[in-house]
Amino acid sequence: MYRVLIVDDELPALRFVSSIIEKFSQSFKVAGTVSSGELALNFLQKQTVDLLITDISMHGMNGIELALAARRMQPNIHIVIISGYGEFEYAQGAIQAGVDDYLLKPVSVTKITAILQSIQEKLEAKNTNLSASILPALACRQPYVQETAARLYGRKSYRFAFLRWGNLDMTLPKNLSATSLILPTNEQLYELRGRDDEERILIAEDQGIDEFLSRLSVYMTQHGSLPTWTAVYTPISRPIEELADFVDPAINLVYQRTVIGRHQIMQFSGGTNPKILRLPAADLKQLAYFVSFDKTRMIREYFASLAVSWERANTPQRQVWHMGRQVIHQIAAVSQPVAGRLEEVLQEFNQQLLLADSYSDLMRKTYALLFEDGSARDRKMSTRELYDYAISYIEENYVQPLSMQSLCDELGISQTYLSRLFRKYSSTTFNAYLTKCRMEAAMQLLREKPELLLRDVAACVGYEDSSYFTKVFRQYTGKNPSQWVSGE
Repeated sequence: MYRVLIVDDELPALRFVSSIIEKFSQSFKVAGTVSSGELALNFLQKQTVDLLITDISMHGMNGIELALAARRMQPNIHIVIISGYGEFEYAQGAIQAGVDDYLLKPVSVTKITAILQSIQEKLEAKNTNLSASILPALACRQPYVQETAARLYGRKSYRFAFLRWGNLDMTLPKNLSATSLILPTNEQLYELRGRDDEERILIAEDQGIDEFLSRLSVYMTQHGSLPTWTAVYTPISRPIEELADFVDPAINLVYQRTVIGRHQIMQFSGGTNPKILRLPAADLKQLAYFVSFDKTRMIREYFASLAVSWERANTPQRQVWHMGRQVIHQIAAVSQPVAGRLEEVLQEFNQQLLLADSYSDLMRKTYALLFEDGSARDRKMSTRELYDYAISYIEENYVQPLSMQSLCDELGISQTYLSRLFRKYSSTTFNAYLTKCRMEAAMQLLREKPELLLRDVAACVGYEDSSYFTKVFRQYTGKNPSQWVSGE
């Protein structure tokens, strides 16, 4: 709510303007009403306001003199003058005072609400720019202008949340060194970037814990049906100055508690760092025996049993990372091929940990990494090369019953990772690009061979059902195939 001070030496006019703001404006609140310029300056010495509305002709100090003095006291204040038609001799003084606008008498609801809307847009644009500077500084314990922060946030309390979509990136730093405000700002909350594009810090003015949790739950699902996401929130409201005291411990809590394949919303607490879990030495020795004597089935069963135990126990990803590295090092100790590329394997394991949909998915791909060859992933493709390969594969195989999973199997990556590749390097998705390839091919066929039956055209571009093909074609072009051919 933006604060307004109203000044007029005529009590009915004062009440009238005040009542309009209270009844018709949701963004402005009357902070005070006074009957003279002198009383207005006394008020402004004690309290900060966003908007001053003053009559121009008053006993004692007039509205122009008040505006000039108010501007010196509070440089960021917005000022609206109420003026009669015969008082335009004050116009030059009003310009010098930096007045935002005039309200010509007689004052009406329409005039006041229009001016308030204009002032609100100016305030929101200015406050957004200030927030874009102050909030990142607060989150990272960097210097900021405390007086400005107090003006913007000092009278309010807030709830904070730190969230991560997807699995942990184990290579990220353990604290936040830089961030930025997401623009345009949301009406209900501020959003700051986390350590990468999969993290956010949310700041919401306190409207109760139930309202905050409802917003948070909706916000967490905006990336779609990810198998993993984790959020930490403050159970009590806090002043904005405590943002950094929340962020770094919240990052640590997410680091300690994220479980692959699970959704979590947790209350913020100081917490401790749990002891790192280790696999039993006897189990590792048995694994070494399996590898040494090429007991493929037993190795697979061991990997699968680890995945099942981790999933049943909701083992945090951090702990799985440590145990997975134990497994890799143990295998490298008895397998020269793995030992010869140990650093590469460990780096790839980190990538698999980031992209896995479940611990079973992780261990299947870890087994393939250690003991199998041949996937696109094993050819050491960069993310750009993987994306280009995916695009080429779609273009070459769109006629086949191609699915997202079949492409992922070809690439040796998860569907989540493939979606990220499309988000990173294009503005489309797998399904949209597949549809584009099929529709462009269909249009070329229809141009070159208009005599083809519809079912044959559909079959030539990968659709078994001609009616479904027609539906997709209409959505893509706005016309049925027959209309498109005839140019209707």
